[in-house]
Amino acid sequence: MLKLKHAITAVAILNSFSCSSNKGSDKKIPTDESVIELFDGKSLGIWEEIQFGEESVTKVRTENGKIIFDRGDPLTGMVINDSNFKPPDEEYEIIVKARKIDGRDFFCALTFPVPEKNSCCTFVAGAWGGQVTGLSNIDYLDANRNTTRSTLNYDHDRWYTIRVEVTYGRIRCWIDKKLVVNCLIADKNISMRPGPIENCQPFGIASYETKVEFESISLKKFSLITNP
Repeated sequence: MLKLKHAITAVAILNSFSCSSNKGSDKKIPTDESVIELFDGKSLGIWEEIQFGEESVTKVRTENGKIIFDRGDPLTGMVINDSNFKPPDEEYEIIVKARKIDGRDFFCALTFPVPEKNSCCTFVAGAWGGQVTGLSNIDYLDANRNTTRSTLNYDHDRWYTIRVEVTYGRIRCWIDKKLVVNCLIADKNISMRPGPIENCQPFGIASYETKVEFESISLKKFSLITNP
């Protein structure tokens, strides 16, 4: 059971989102006031390690202001776990700063809700041998088989800023300043890849046979600026 202060944090996240039915041309941007830090640099907080295997082995910890994923067999991961937490029901973005320490497969599979589809999806960085980048699943196809697929080289011991933006009708993803996914989703089926990664819903992060450090995880809601 999470401590009361963690429950309060989750409630604060919920209260920070308000349902917006405006899907027109008004401009929506993230503001500094809308930033919600999901890692305080001290403890896992509302995050809980996912036990993918039968044995209970701790592979997620905090150290020197960072979250550490030890190399999994094959998966290591964590998920926001609080009965009061509900996925956002409006447009938002999530930003993760991560670096791969050891391993040859994906170092960040970020699972997130897609409100208009009432489902979740995963942005994976460095899968299928260390390079494949994209969304799983689009129209029932994983990132290695759908149109969001691209390949990037990910260096060890280098910090990467991973940003996922969910807006009405579109998902966009960046690695640092490089736009790697720009997917129109209005007429597409959005779902999770079947298997253990489903345990990461609604907000979760996983790695595959790879040791990783996470320096920051933040959530930004979009504020509406009405055009004159």
